[in-house]
Amino acid sequence: MSLTRRGRWYHAVDPVSATVDCNGEEHRVVWQRGKLSLADHDLGAERTMLVFGGEPCTCLRVLEMWRQQFGMPPEAFTQMDTWLGDNAYLAPAPLAPVRELAMVLGWERAWRKSAFLHRKQARLLDEELRHRALRPLREHLTAARSGIGARMVSGVEVAVVPSDQWPTLEGKVEGIGIRARARLRGRWVVDVWSRGLAVVDGAFVLDVVEARRADDLDVLAVRWRGRGPSAAPYATVVRVTREEGAAWVATWP
Repeated sequence: MSLTRRGRWYHAVDPVSATVDCNGEEHRVVWQRGKLSLADHDLGAERTMLVFGGEPCTCLRVLEMWRQQFGMPPEAFTQMDTWLGDNAYLAPAPLAPVRELAMVLGWERAWRKSAFLHRKQARLLDEELRHRALRPLREHLTAARSGIGARMVSGVEVAVVPSDQWPTLEGKVEGIGIRARARLRGRWVVDVWSRGLAVVDGAFVLDVVEARRADDLDVLAVRWRGRGPSAAPYATVVRVTREEGAAWVATWP
């Protein structure tokens, strides 16, 4: 079940451009609002030339590669440079971040269509989450420990859950240590991490609940209450906003 209203994922992602060596000239390809376009070509004219037997220019090959990549096997995507070999220039490095976000959504969609059976998409999402979420989760626990009477972070875990389940954070204080396990949806990487929202005011953000604007959101965030063995994390919906170029600020209920 999902009660979120996020809007299109790419509305929160800034445009990205890359330079390509196209027939001896530097041309730009631009990603914006979920689409890749060629800044220095008339796409219609380029395709007309192909109909008459012309060879595709490098920029057009980059565009075709962009479209084809989302149909490739997941393991090929994770080894893009090796898979492309001498054609690695068709996947310009500046586009890698938005490529990763789009691919995460593709993996989650494929996993959902398989009724969340154990599949390689689940494993890849799990790996991606651990790569992106472990550090901010540890940061959150480090900020929380003194207030709840813990001296150290003794354990941090992250695991993926299907998109029809609510994300959660479970934790406790054992002796002098605090430990926690976050269960997150795969698209946490897109909705939370890519926005720089993983930790706000020391709280760990589990999900975006509603996006009124790109800089005005309701999120599900976790803080701790209690001290010692009775300390426990609790989640609440909180509004977060930011001015251009500034950090996110939470308004707690």
